[in-house]
Amino acid sequence: MARSIRFVRRGITQGKWRQNFNWPGVITAKSVVHVTVGEVKFGTTQNIQTEPRQNFHYILEEAAVWITNIGPHKNEFTNDPGGVEFFIHSSFRGPIDVAITITVEDNLPVEIQGY
Repeated sequence: MARSIRFVRRGITQGKWRQNFNWPGVITAKSVVHVTVGEVKFGTTQNIQTEPRQNFHYILEEAAVWITNIGPHKNEFTNDPGGVEFFIHSSFRGPIDVAITITVEDNLPVEIQGY
């Protein structure tokens, strides 16, 4: 079963923003990692919250946000805990808040080919 974690980055403005998220014991350099992003507003729209609780909701406004260059890593540096680097892109001038979901599949690729 895949594992996911979700968190908010506040104040993203127009441009490209490099991000790193370390998840020790979960992500390795060979992990299959998916990263999604969406604009959010704080406050819930749920009448009854269930675990895990979320104090924001996704909105579809004018801001276009997307993720590129997803790169899992581990062992590139001494004591590297393992994680993923990626870029958040935003086409919107003003600052926006975004939620990022990182999902790591349990299985590694069945084959890895180099060049």
